[in-house]
Amino acid sequence: MPFFLIPSALGLSFFLIWVFIGGMIFRDSQLTARLETDADMPLLPRVVSRHPSRPHSEMASKSRGRRAARFAS
Repeated sequence: MPFFLIPSALGLSFFLIWVFIGGMIFRDSQLTARLETDADMPLLPRVVSRHPSRPHSEMASKSRGRRAARFAS
């Protein structure tokens, strides 16, 4: 590489690194603003519908008759 192109390549690399850093800061500020906006919205209770076709509801209906305590081991 000719000597006169080395400072240009270094200057361009320096500029591109700062553009990348600025883009990351901008993206982080956008994500933070979006998360703050989402956090300000009131949370509504989630309605869970139980369908008999679901496997966990079949297991729940089988275990309803017996009341047994379960302990973690």
